[in-house]
Amino acid sequence: MLYDTIRVFSPFLLKFFIKRIEFTGLENIPKSGAVLLASNHSNSFFDAVVLCGHYERRIWSLARGDVFKKPLAKKILSSLYMMPMYRLSEGKEYLGDNDETFRKCIELFRQGEIVLIFSEGLCIHQTKLLPLKKGTGRLAQKAWDEQIDVTVVPVTITYNNFNKFGKIVKVNIGEALQQEELPKEAGEGLFLKEFNRILSEKLTRLLEAPLPKPSFWKNPFYYIGLIVNFPVNLLATSLSKRVTRGSVFFDSIAGGIVMFILPLYWILLALLLYFLI
Repeated sequence: MLYDTIRVFSPFLLKFFIKRIEFTGLENIPKSGAVLLASNHSNSFFDAVVLCGHYERRIWSLARGDVFKKPLAKKILSSLYMMPMYRLSEGKEYLGDNDETFRKCIELFRQGEIVLIFSEGLCIHQTKLLPLKKGTGRLAQKAWDEQIDVTVVPVTITYNNFNKFGKIVKVNIGEALQQEELPKEAGEGLFLKEFNRILSEKLTRLLEAPLPKPSFWKNPFYYIGLIVNFPVNLLATSLSKRVTRGSVFFDSIAGGIVMFILPLYWILLALLLYFLI
């Protein structure tokens, strides 16, 4: 329910946080059937919000495992269709949990669902592609080995900034990576090497696309909101900077505050105008 609510309202509410957002290649994501979205990862949870909130099908996301350690956080993230993926830096004792996450992904593919994985394996504010980890290739290989027809679709999300309002966002969705492009009957090492080489080339080309130019008529809500929503914008900026302290979570926190506080703020404004008039 929480996921569906956010997916319905976030595209509109984010218009007051994002100056302009542009999607290209949406037709490359199949309307049905199993899909593995392989994306770059430069802006923490906000990357998933941008993708999941602007696509009609439900998307399951793999997220950094350490944020699932607290029971309340795990419950909330799970309700948003997020699954944990642990790294060695988060504790060797948690790595075994990744097997359960992979089993869940394979089951989701059998059900014809979409899974989003961030192929770089970590989040850093950057505009260039980082070396890819092996998780995306392993997940695709496992699905194909089990005769699951999963479509691997490369996705890039590019931002003009990571720490303030009025950002420009470009989402490029490329043509699928085909199983036929990979060496047949190859060992795991060769398969993963070739998989990452092909995927890296596709993602790099997508990242090279220029950002769109903003204008009032492309998104008048943002420009009007600068005046009307000034208190909320100021609150979101100051709180996010204080909480995140220069980390990669500024947009995740600030954007979340905007999406949850703006409706309440508008209700208060409406009541104020009602009693004044």
